[in-house]
Amino acid sequence: MNPTFFWILLVFLSVDTAALIVLLFNKIRKEWRRKKIRHFGDRAEMAVSNYIEKEFPGAVLLNNVFLKTKEHFTQIDHILLCKWGVYVIETKSHNGHISSEKREWVQFYNDKVIRFHSPVLQNANHCKALEYVLQKNRSLRGIPVKGVVVFTSRKVTFSKPHYGVIRLFELGPFIKSGGKTTRRRGAVTADPRGFYLTKNKILALEKAIRKGSAKSMRRKREHERRVRRIDGGSAI
Repeated sequence: MNPTFFWILLVFLSVDTAALIVLLFNKIRKEWRRKKIRHFGDRAEMAVSNYIEKEFPGAVLLNNVFLKTKEHFTQIDHILLCKWGVYVIETKSHNGHISSEKREWVQFYNDKVIRFHSPVLQNANHCKALEYVLQKNRSLRGIPVKGVVVFTSRKVTFSKPHYGVIRLFELGPFIKSGGKTTRRRGAVTADPRGFYLTKNKILALEKAIRKGSAKSMRRKREHERRVRRIDGGSAI
């Protein structure tokens, strides 16, 4: 073999090997970050579930619900059915300071600056998905579906207030007020005015939601892949 050709081949192989190592490293790092985000997200959702079970004994709480819409499946963290109404709850585990714009929010945490899709808009789409499912049942049409975004960390601050964006300890008063709240010294307090759902209506809502939810793990994985393409994930 020609020595020159041998060295050229060796250089190309070395470059290809280095490129492959970099690609594998980036893939492993992304997967590790995804698992870390999922871990904090799971802990946050568990905190919300535990809070609701203690604060609203006897209410119907549906967790990690996949609903079929006209175009695709959408995943909802929590759906709470109680006498105070129907609530679609989006859970966030972010720390630090959150700067919120209409479509894009930014998290400033230590030396990190991470952008993520507006959870308000995200949850508005979840509410529409649930309304779409309930519209199929004539007796359930017209029941208001209310959205709320819950940040579980006490170490989170916001650049400006948004209706329906609260911290975990404010969730009980917010729901018991039917989404109508007053703030005193920075805390949400309940406004007792509002309408109430009967037990039979709650059971009918639960049945309709379960009927409209995805049972197939394949469908759920398809949704997760679609979300991953849209958004690289949320920050902790």
